[in-house]
Amino acid sequence: MEAATIAGHDDSITVNDLPVKLNEKDGTFSVTFDFCEDRNIEFSNMSMDFLLHGNEDDDNSDETKYVSSSDYLCLKCCYDVDDVTYKHMKGSPGGKRIWLAHGQVDKIKKMKKKGRIEVHFLLHPSSASLPPQILNSDKKPHCSVDIMVKPESNRRTEAALLCLDKANGLAQAVALGYKIPPLAKNYLAVARRMEVEVDVVGLARNNPKQYKAIQKALTNRFTVIQGPPGTGKTFTGIKLLFLFTKLNRVWHQEGNPFKQVVFCGPSNKSVDLVAKWTKRKLGELAPRMVRMYGSSQECMDYPIPGNVQSAKSHRPDNRPDRELQDIALHRLIRQEGKPHADEILVFDKYFQSFKSCSSIGDPEVANVFKQKLKEYKSLLSKAEQEELQHYDVIFCTTAMTTNPKFIRGTKNKIFQCIIDESGMCTEPECLAAIITTKAEQVVLIGDHKQLRPVVMCQHAARLGLETSLFERFSKQAIILTTQYRMHPQICDFVSKEFCENKLETAPSRAWKEDNPLELWKYHGVPHIFCHVEGEEEYLTVSTEEGNEQSCSNKEEVEKVLAVFHRMVKTEGVDPRYINIISQYNAQCNAITSALLDSGYINCNVHTVVASQGGEWDYVIFSTTRSLPHYKIEHNPTLGWCKQNLGFITDEHQIDVALSRARKGLVIIGNQNLLKCDKVWRRLLDHYERRGCVVDASEFPPRRKTRNKRRGAHSASRQTSEEFYNGTDLG
Repeated sequence: MEAATIAGHDDSITVNDLPVKLNEKDGTFSVTFDFCEDRNIEFSNMSMDFLLHGNEDDDNSDETKYVSSSDYLCLKCCYDVDDVTYKHMKGSPGGKRIWLAHGQVDKIKKMKKKGRIEVHFLLHPSSASLPPQILNSDKKPHCSVDIMVKPESNRRTEAALLCLDKANGLAQAVALGYKIPPLAKNYLAVARRMEVEVDVVGLARNNPKQYKAIQKALTNRFTVIQGPPGTGKTFTGIKLLFLFTKLNRVWHQEGNPFKQVVFCGPSNKSVDLVAKWTKRKLGELAPRMVRMYGSSQECMDYPIPGNVQSAKSHRPDNRPDRELQDIALHRLIRQEGKPHADEILVFDKYFQSFKSCSSIGDPEVANVFKQKLKEYKSLLSKAEQEELQHYDVIFCTTAMTTNPKFIRGTKNKIFQCIIDESGMCTEPECLAAIITTKAEQVVLIGDHKQLRPVVMCQHAARLGLETSLFERFSKQAIILTTQYRMHPQICDFVSKEFCENKLETAPSRAWKEDNPLELWKYHGVPHIFCHVEGEEEYLTVSTEEGNEQSCSNKEEVEKVLAVFHRMVKTEGVDPRYINIISQYNAQCNAITSALLDSGYINCNVHTVVASQGGEWDYVIFSTTRSLPHYKIEHNPTLGWCKQNLGFITDEHQIDVALSRARKGLVIIGNQNLLKCDKVWRRLLDHYERRGCVVDASEFPPRRKTRNKRRGAHSASRQTSEEFYNGTDLG
């Protein structure tokens, strides 16, 4: 259901005038390989043998592949009718009608010797019956076929899950809830000799819970580590990959095969963050690391003319991280001295010459281009597979662990798989990574109390798809309980509401405010709720500013701007250390525009989802939703709350929003409306007891001095490396 929803939202491929053999319940059509290549149409599926063993397909043999839940089709076929009733009426379709049906590809036959692909599909049961004119025709009817392509990552995930019964014992035990098998005795003996502490300058020593979590991960096959906000789960993951690498080297030195660690996560952003911190913190002691990006990211650095990518793939934030260029796989294979570098650079130069060409008119040149493109892709795949084998740690997304290049390049080499932010991965994504890597040790790191997996199909979400594998095993998790990020007063509510009051705040330079802002109502209480009764505005269509029905609030935008201006101009806070967040894209865009109009450029304005994993000295949170007092129900039903509060009542997003600030938090919203939700009501009661709920007319307060306090926040001007030195944040 989720894959169908995603496919329906993406652009489809339309093939007109295609001969199709139609039966009452199914049908077939065939196209040439060249036709598919020219139009970037790909009917493919990885075989079970390939997923489990990495064996190449035989390029010379015809084969039929049964494709479980593959691409979706919409078929339209014109046929003649003898309808005298409407034949001569103005605007009548006359003797023409169109039969429309939906279907799904269920198997493909690659006839390699003939250069054709035969596609068999099943018609959806709800599709209209075939009219006799089509069903009884001697000739194949010519149809218009819309191909709604299932995302490649979804195809690979489903293919991996079909291999579960042939996967290793650990993958089956995790998936089916069986008892986790023990680690092999000889490997366990080596693991028990390992020192749990990582003695690296600038990397803080483990607290008791971190020590326990790392020790368990080293000596067990399956470990779950829950890291509430600010408890150092990121650095715990870095220490683990360092120790796993050390363990694998000892194992190799004792005459055993070379083994690798894969560190993966749900998004490029989350993986890049850990890769950068690993480089910064471990320095020369860092393992041999490689960052493997997907094809859409690689094409941002080395574009191929005619290679069609989705609109999302071309966004600037999809570009590979500049700080990781020296470990990016697609750049490493091009470095001087690498086996295939010279040949690849020749191809790069050739394709660069076509950069400004929208099409190739000369058939001979086009044929040469197509042949070179085949050779180029084959060469890149070969070079990357060979290069992958030389590294201790591979950083990639969970989706990339099911990529053919990854499977071939790491065949029988992965021993440990660390899945970071696994609370944001769907269970199929996590299981697919465990199955395809064939890892003997798996560590899930995350926090199911924060963001859950993003599921577009609400029916699939209700059926359980938004419950992650991490959440399913959360009762077995070792919970990190010492937090280093938030000021104790900010942490109090987060700990009580989301962490069963288990969080303890350790002394840290991160949250200490030597010169508290005059913005706060009371000294030592750096949080406040500002009540604003604004008016909601909605987008009527989806645009770059937000999806249809995304919400904005002009009055809250003005208040955000006033607070931001006060922090920067009066209090002397560096804008880089302030983050403005909202759960609505339309509100974020409105705030960004208002800041630009006031002369503030490149400020941090993010959605709550985009803020996950980040932290800032000060956070301004605009809740956006508002209603006039007379429209607010005194005893609201769940349906009323869902309609009028939307996802600002999502406890997971509230947890993230309230836990991004280190030194100070300002929340702007309509308290009358927010009190209709139980979590917000408890937060407002908590703030009211502290006298930290104020009206818009009273905030920001008047300045207590005319002189700008120079140097009051000089600590904020440190570089990120200086700031984090000696702390343990994550």
